[in-house]
Amino acid sequence: MTDENKLIIKKNFDNELAKNWKELEKDSNISIFQTYDWNIHWQENCNHNFENITLLYYKKNKLISILPLILYKKYFLKILSWSGFPFSDYNQPLIRNNYTLEKLDFKFLISTLSKKYRFDVIHLINNINNKIFDLSSYKSNKSYKLIYKNQNSYDLIINKFKKKINYEENRLKKKFNYKIYLNPSNDKKFEILNFFVEKKMEQLNRTNAWNYLKIKIFKDYIFKLEKFDQSKISFSCIEVNGKIISSHIGYIFNKNFYYIFPAYDYLYKKFSPGNILLFRLIEFYKSKNFEDFDLTIGEENYKKSFTNYTIDLFDYINCRTLLGLCYMLSVKLKVILKKLIFQKNN
Repeated sequence: MTDENKLIIKKNFDNELAKNWKELEKDSNISIFQTYDWNIHWQENCNHNFENITLLYYKKNKLISILPLILYKKYFLKILSWSGFPFSDYNQPLIRNNYTLEKLDFKFLISTLSKKYRFDVIHLINNINNKIFDLSSYKSNKSYKLIYKNQNSYDLIINKFKKKINYEENRLKKKFNYKIYLNPSNDKKFEILNFFVEKKMEQLNRTNAWNYLKIKIFKDYIFKLEKFDQSKISFSCIEVNGKIISSHIGYIFNKNFYYIFPAYDYLYKKFSPGNILLFRLIEFYKSKNFEDFDLTIGEENYKKSFTNYTIDLFDYINCRTLLGLCYMLSVKLKVILKKLIFQKNN
Protein backbone atom coordinates (compact mmCIF):
# COMPACT_ATOMS: atom_id res chain seq x y z
CA MET A 1 0.00 0.00 0.00
CA THR A 2 1.21 3.51 -0.82
CA ASP A 3 0.77 6.84 0.92
CA GLU A 4 -2.06 7.50 -1.53
CA ASN A 5 -4.17 5.01 0.41
CA LYS A 6 -5.91 6.41 3.46
CA LEU A 7 -8.27 5.03 6.10
CA ILE A 8 -10.66 7.18 8.14
CA ILE A 9 -12.47 5.55 11.06
CA LYS A 10 -15.86 6.94 12.08
CA LYS A 11 -17.26 6.03 15.48
CA ASN A 12 -20.49 7.99 15.11
CA PHE A 13 -23.17 8.36 12.46
CA ASP A 14 -22.78 12.09 11.94
CA ASN A 15 -23.76 14.40 9.07
CA GLU A 16 -20.38 14.00 7.37
CA LEU A 17 -20.70 10.21 7.32
CA ALA A 18 -24.29 10.44 6.06
CA LYS A 19 -23.22 12.69 3.18
CA ASN A 20 -20.30 10.47 2.16
CA TRP A 21 -22.31 7.26 2.52
CA LYS A 22 -25.31 8.43 0.52
CA GLU A 23 -23.06 9.74 -2.25
CA LEU A 24 -21.19 6.41 -2.47
CA GLU A 25 -24.29 4.22 -2.39
CA LYS A 26 -25.55 5.98 -5.53
CA ASP A 27 -22.37 4.86 -7.30
CA SER A 28 -22.07 1.28 -6.05
CA ASN A 29 -23.77 -2.08 -6.50
CA ILE A 30 -25.27 -2.85 -3.10
CA SER A 31 -28.27 -4.41 -1.42
CA ILE A 32 -30.75 -2.68 0.90
CA PHE A 33 -28.57 -3.81 3.84
CA GLN A 34 -25.71 -1.53 2.77
CA THR A 35 -27.80 1.63 2.46
CA TYR A 36 -27.35 4.44 4.95
CA ASP A 37 -31.06 4.41 5.85
CA TRP A 38 -31.03 0.72 6.73
CA ASN A 39 -27.82 1.02 8.76
CA ILE A 40 -28.88 4.09 10.70
CA HIS A 41 -32.14 2.33 11.62
CA TRP A 42 -30.12 -0.61 12.94
CA GLN A 43 -27.67 1.67 14.74
CA GLU A 44 -30.43 3.62 16.47
CA ASN A 45 -32.30 0.53 17.63
CA CYS A 46 -29.86 -2.36 18.05
CA ASN A 47 -26.38 -0.97 18.62
CA HIS A 48 -26.57 -0.75 22.40
CA ASN A 49 -23.56 -2.82 23.46
CA PHE A 50 -21.43 -2.54 20.34
CA GLU A 51 -18.70 -0.11 19.37
CA ASN A 52 -19.32 1.34 15.94
CA ILE A 53 -16.31 1.25 13.61
CA THR A 54 -17.17 2.47 10.12
CA LEU A 55 -14.19 2.38 7.77
CA LEU A 56 -13.89 4.92 4.94
CA TYR A 57 -11.20 3.89 2.48
CA TYR A 58 -9.66 6.46 0.14
CA LYS A 59 -7.38 6.06 -2.86
CA LYS A 60 -5.80 9.20 -4.30
CA ASN A 61 -8.12 11.26 -2.06
CA LYS A 62 -11.23 9.62 -3.55
CA LEU A 63 -13.59 7.61 -1.34
CA ILE A 64 -13.82 4.18 -2.94
CA SER A 65 -15.22 2.00 -0.16
CA ILE A 66 -17.11 1.99 3.14
CA LEU A 67 -17.08 -0.98 5.51
CA PRO A 68 -19.78 -0.84 8.24
CA LEU A 69 -18.20 -2.76 11.12
CA ILE A 70 -18.71 -3.12 14.85
CA LEU A 71 -16.58 -4.31 17.74
CA TYR A 72 -18.30 -6.21 20.54
CA LYS A 73 -17.49 -8.35 23.54
CA LYS A 74 -18.51 -11.98 23.97
CA TYR A 75 -17.37 -13.28 27.34
CA PHE A 76 -13.64 -12.41 27.35
CA LEU A 77 -13.42 -12.02 23.59
CA LYS A 78 -13.42 -8.91 21.44
CA ILE A 79 -14.93 -9.68 18.03
CA LEU A 80 -14.84 -7.54 14.90
CA SER A 81 -17.87 -8.12 12.68
CA TRP A 82 -20.26 -6.51 10.23
CA SER A 83 -22.95 -4.33 11.71
CA GLY A 84 -26.58 -5.36 11.25
CA PHE A 85 -26.88 -8.59 13.24
CA PRO A 86 -29.26 -10.44 13.23
CA PHE A 87 -31.19 -8.63 10.50
CA SER A 88 -28.66 -8.17 7.70
CA ASP A 89 -29.01 -11.07 5.26
CA TYR A 90 -26.28 -9.83 2.91
CA ASN A 91 -23.00 -8.28 4.00
CA GLN A 92 -20.36 -6.57 1.88
CA PRO A 93 -18.39 -3.34 1.65
CA LEU A 94 -19.78 -0.51 -0.41
CA ILE A 95 -17.37 -0.28 -3.36
CA ARG A 96 -17.49 2.51 -5.92
CA ASN A 97 -18.35 1.38 -9.44
CA ASN A 98 -15.31 0.81 -11.68
CA TYR A 99 -13.13 0.20 -8.62
CA THR A 100 -12.22 -3.05 -6.90
CA LEU A 101 -11.29 -4.03 -3.38
CA GLU A 102 -8.54 -6.64 -3.35
CA LYS A 103 -7.09 -8.92 -0.68
CA LEU A 104 -4.20 -6.48 -0.31
CA ASP A 105 -6.62 -3.63 0.39
CA PHE A 106 -8.44 -5.63 3.06
CA LYS A 107 -5.12 -6.58 4.63
CA PHE A 108 -4.14 -2.89 4.73
CA LEU A 109 -7.46 -1.91 6.34
CA ILE A 110 -7.25 -4.56 9.06
CA SER A 111 -3.57 -3.84 9.72
CA THR A 112 -4.28 -0.11 10.09
CA LEU A 113 -7.35 -0.73 12.24
CA SER A 114 -5.46 -3.11 14.55
CA LYS A 115 -3.02 -0.30 15.44
CA LYS A 116 -5.89 1.60 17.06
CA TYR A 117 -8.16 -1.21 18.29
CA ARG A 118 -7.49 -4.55 19.92
CA PHE A 119 -9.62 -7.49 18.84
CA ASP A 120 -9.18 -11.24 19.23
CA VAL A 121 -10.93 -12.42 16.12
CA ILE A 122 -12.52 -11.15 12.90
CA HIS A 123 -15.81 -12.89 12.16
CA LEU A 124 -17.70 -11.64 9.10
CA ILE A 125 -20.82 -13.58 8.13
CA ASN A 126 -23.12 -13.74 5.09
CA ASN A 127 -20.63 -12.20 2.66
CA ILE A 128 -21.90 -11.91 -0.89
CA ASN A 129 -18.45 -12.76 -2.22
CA ASN A 130 -15.08 -13.70 -0.78
CA LYS A 131 -12.74 -11.95 -3.22
CA ILE A 132 -11.24 -9.67 -0.57
CA PHE A 133 -10.59 -12.50 1.90
CA ASP A 134 -7.79 -15.05 2.19
CA LEU A 135 -8.28 -18.80 2.57
CA SER A 136 -9.97 -18.28 5.94
CA SER A 137 -13.35 -17.89 4.21
CA TYR A 138 -15.78 -20.74 3.52
CA LYS A 139 -19.25 -21.31 2.09
CA SER A 140 -21.78 -20.92 4.85
CA ASN A 141 -25.21 -20.22 3.41
CA LYS A 142 -27.32 -19.83 0.29
CA SER A 143 -29.74 -17.18 -0.84
CA TYR A 144 -32.57 -17.58 -3.31
CA LYS A 145 -33.94 -15.21 -5.94
CA LEU A 146 -36.68 -15.16 -8.51
CA ILE A 147 -35.32 -13.10 -11.40
CA TYR A 148 -38.19 -11.76 -13.46
CA LYS A 149 -36.25 -11.33 -16.72
CA ASN A 150 -35.54 -15.07 -16.80
CA GLN A 151 -38.96 -15.35 -18.37
CA ASN A 152 -38.98 -19.05 -19.23
CA SER A 153 -38.05 -20.25 -15.75
CA TYR A 154 -40.30 -17.61 -14.18
CA ASP A 155 -43.29 -18.84 -16.21
CA LEU A 156 -42.55 -22.46 -15.28
CA ILE A 157 -42.56 -21.61 -11.57
CA ILE A 158 -45.70 -19.46 -11.75
CA ASN A 159 -47.61 -22.01 -13.83
CA LYS A 160 -46.57 -24.80 -11.47
CA PHE A 161 -48.16 -23.12 -8.43
CA LYS A 162 -50.93 -20.94 -9.90
CA LYS A 163 -53.65 -23.59 -9.89
CA LYS A 164 -52.97 -24.62 -6.28
CA ILE A 165 -52.76 -21.01 -5.07
CA ASN A 166 -56.06 -20.14 -6.78
CA TYR A 167 -57.66 -23.23 -5.25
CA GLU A 168 -56.52 -22.38 -1.70
CA GLU A 169 -57.52 -18.74 -2.11
CA ASN A 170 -61.00 -19.72 -3.35
CA ARG A 171 -61.41 -22.01 -0.33
CA LEU A 172 -60.81 -19.02 1.93
CA LYS A 173 -63.16 -16.82 -0.10
CA LYS A 174 -65.99 -19.37 0.14
CA LYS A 175 -65.60 -19.92 3.87
CA PHE A 176 -64.74 -16.40 5.07
CA ASN A 177 -64.89 -12.72 4.24
CA TYR A 178 -61.50 -12.66 2.49
CA LYS A 179 -59.31 -9.60 1.90
CA ILE A 180 -55.74 -9.14 0.76
CA TYR A 181 -53.79 -5.92 1.37
CA LEU A 182 -50.66 -5.31 -0.69
CA ASN A 183 -50.54 -1.58 0.05
CA PRO A 184 -52.25 -1.17 3.43
CA SER A 185 -53.06 1.93 5.46
CA ASN A 186 -50.88 3.07 8.35
CA ASP A 187 -53.33 1.62 10.86
CA LYS A 188 -53.15 -1.74 9.10
CA LYS A 189 -49.34 -1.59 9.15
CA PHE A 190 -49.43 -1.35 12.93
CA GLU A 191 -51.70 -4.42 13.04
CA ILE A 192 -49.26 -6.27 10.77
CA LEU A 193 -46.32 -5.47 13.06
CA ASN A 194 -48.19 -6.79 16.09
CA PHE A 195 -49.31 -9.89 14.20
CA PHE A 196 -45.78 -10.62 12.98
CA VAL A 197 -44.22 -10.39 16.45
CA GLU A 198 -46.93 -12.58 18.01
CA LYS A 199 -46.94 -15.29 15.34
CA LYS A 200 -43.19 -15.32 14.72
CA MET A 201 -42.58 -15.80 18.44
CA GLU A 202 -45.04 -18.71 18.42
CA GLN A 203 -43.29 -20.24 15.40
CA LEU A 204 -39.79 -19.89 16.86
CA ASN A 205 -40.92 -21.46 20.14
CA ARG A 206 -42.77 -24.23 18.30
CA THR A 207 -39.72 -25.16 16.23
CA ASN A 208 -37.18 -24.70 19.07
CA ALA A 209 -35.33 -22.11 16.98
CA TRP A 210 -33.43 -19.15 18.42
CA ASN A 211 -36.12 -16.68 19.45
CA TYR A 212 -34.46 -13.33 18.78
CA LEU A 213 -37.75 -11.59 19.61
CA LYS A 214 -37.23 -12.38 23.28
CA ILE A 215 -34.44 -9.80 23.20
CA LYS A 216 -36.02 -6.40 23.76
CA ILE A 217 -33.85 -4.37 21.38
CA PHE A 218 -34.56 -6.80 18.51
CA LYS A 219 -38.29 -6.81 19.25
CA ASP A 220 -38.31 -3.01 19.38
CA TYR A 221 -36.40 -2.93 16.07
CA ILE A 222 -39.33 -4.72 14.43
CA PHE A 223 -41.97 -2.40 15.86
CA LYS A 224 -39.99 0.67 14.79
CA LEU A 225 -40.03 -0.49 11.16
CA GLU A 226 -43.25 1.53 11.01
CA LYS A 227 -41.00 4.63 10.97
CA PHE A 228 -38.67 3.31 8.25
CA ASP A 229 -38.50 5.20 4.94
CA GLN A 230 -41.86 4.28 3.39
CA SER A 231 -40.38 4.21 -0.11
CA LYS A 232 -38.09 1.36 0.99
CA ILE A 233 -40.42 -0.85 2.99
CA SER A 234 -43.46 -2.97 2.17
CA PHE A 235 -46.27 -4.22 4.41
CA SER A 236 -48.88 -6.76 3.29
CA CYS A 237 -51.37 -9.18 4.78
CA ILE A 238 -54.34 -11.51 4.24
CA GLU A 239 -57.43 -11.14 6.41
CA VAL A 240 -60.43 -13.37 6.96
CA ASN A 241 -63.45 -12.01 8.83
CA GLY A 242 -61.38 -8.98 9.84
CA LYS A 243 -58.57 -11.11 11.33
CA ILE A 244 -55.03 -11.26 9.91
CA ILE A 245 -53.95 -14.83 9.09
CA SER A 246 -50.73 -14.13 7.19
CA SER A 247 -48.48 -11.12 6.80
CA HIS A 248 -45.20 -9.98 5.38
CA ILE A 249 -42.81 -7.07 5.93
CA GLY A 250 -40.11 -6.59 3.32
CA TYR A 251 -37.77 -4.08 1.75
CA ILE A 252 -37.70 -2.30 -1.61
CA PHE A 253 -34.51 -1.03 -3.19
CA ASN A 254 -33.37 -0.42 -6.78
CA LYS A 255 -36.26 -2.38 -8.31
CA ASN A 256 -35.53 -5.35 -6.04
CA PHE A 257 -38.03 -6.71 -3.55
CA TYR A 258 -36.63 -8.36 -0.40
CA TYR A 259 -38.83 -11.04 1.18
CA ILE A 260 -37.75 -10.76 4.83
CA PHE A 261 -40.34 -11.09 7.62
CA PRO A 262 -43.20 -13.52 6.80
CA ALA A 263 -45.60 -14.91 9.40
CA TYR A 264 -48.87 -16.81 9.42
CA ASP A 265 -51.48 -18.06 11.88
CA TYR A 266 -50.79 -21.76 12.49
CA LEU A 267 -54.52 -22.42 12.97
CA TYR A 268 -55.03 -21.65 9.26
CA LYS A 269 -52.06 -23.66 8.03
CA LYS A 270 -54.24 -26.00 5.93
CA PHE A 271 -55.19 -23.04 3.71
CA SER A 272 -51.51 -22.13 3.00
CA PRO A 273 -52.06 -18.39 3.68
CA GLY A 274 -48.31 -17.72 3.70
CA ASN A 275 -47.85 -19.20 0.22
CA ILE A 276 -50.89 -17.34 -1.09
CA LEU A 277 -49.48 -14.00 0.08
CA LEU A 278 -46.02 -14.85 -1.26
CA PHE A 279 -47.45 -15.74 -4.67
CA ARG A 280 -49.53 -12.55 -4.88
CA LEU A 281 -46.52 -10.44 -3.87
CA ILE A 282 -44.47 -12.07 -6.64
CA GLU A 283 -47.17 -11.19 -9.17
CA PHE A 284 -47.62 -7.69 -7.75
CA TYR A 285 -43.95 -6.69 -8.05
CA LYS A 286 -43.70 -8.28 -11.49
CA SER A 287 -46.50 -5.92 -12.55
CA LYS A 288 -44.47 -3.02 -11.08
CA ASN A 289 -41.59 -3.89 -13.43
CA PHE A 290 -39.25 -4.97 -10.65
CA GLU A 291 -36.13 -6.89 -11.63
CA ASP A 292 -35.76 -9.41 -8.78
CA PHE A 293 -37.88 -10.94 -6.06
CA ASP A 294 -35.23 -11.78 -3.48
CA LEU A 295 -36.18 -14.57 -1.07
CA THR A 296 -32.85 -14.00 0.75
CA ILE A 297 -31.16 -16.57 2.97
CA GLY A 298 -32.51 -19.71 4.59
CA GLU A 299 -33.10 -23.37 3.82
CA GLU A 300 -36.90 -23.28 3.85
CA ASN A 301 -38.29 -25.57 1.13
CA TYR A 302 -40.72 -22.98 -0.21
CA LYS A 303 -37.80 -20.70 -1.10
CA LYS A 304 -36.23 -23.43 -3.22
CA SER A 305 -39.59 -23.91 -4.98
CA PHE A 306 -39.96 -20.24 -5.93
CA THR A 307 -36.42 -19.57 -7.15
CA ASN A 308 -34.62 -19.56 -10.47
CA TYR A 309 -31.28 -18.29 -9.15
CA THR A 310 -29.16 -19.16 -6.11
CA ILE A 311 -26.14 -17.41 -4.59
CA ASP A 312 -23.48 -18.89 -2.33
CA LEU A 313 -22.65 -16.81 0.72
CA PHE A 314 -19.42 -16.95 2.66
CA ASP A 315 -18.24 -16.51 6.23
CA TYR A 316 -14.78 -15.23 7.04
CA ILE A 317 -13.08 -15.92 10.34
CA ASN A 318 -9.52 -15.09 11.30
CA CYS A 319 -7.97 -15.18 14.75
CA ARG A 320 -5.46 -12.67 16.07
CA THR A 321 -4.89 -13.99 19.62
CA LEU A 322 -4.94 -17.34 21.43
CA LEU A 323 -8.45 -16.58 22.68
CA GLY A 324 -9.44 -15.82 19.10
CA LEU A 325 -7.99 -19.15 17.98
CA CYS A 326 -10.16 -21.02 20.51
CA TYR A 327 -13.23 -19.13 19.26
CA MET A 328 -12.34 -19.83 15.61
CA LEU A 329 -11.87 -23.56 16.25
CA SER A 330 -15.24 -23.77 18.06
CA VAL A 331 -16.99 -22.01 15.15
CA LYS A 332 -15.38 -24.30 12.56
CA LEU A 333 -16.28 -27.37 14.63
CA LYS A 334 -19.92 -26.26 14.64
CA VAL A 335 -19.75 -25.84 10.84
CA ILE A 336 -18.40 -29.39 10.42
CA LEU A 337 -21.07 -30.85 12.73
CA LYS A 338 -23.80 -28.95 10.90
CA LYS A 339 -22.64 -30.37 7.55
CA LEU A 340 -22.50 -33.91 8.96
CA ILE A 341 -26.03 -33.62 10.37
CA PHE A 342 -27.28 -32.22 7.05
CA GLN A 343 -25.66 -35.08 5.09
CA LYS A 344 -27.14 -37.64 7.46
CA ASN A 345 -30.64 -36.23 7.08
CA ASN A 346 -30.50 -35.96 3.29
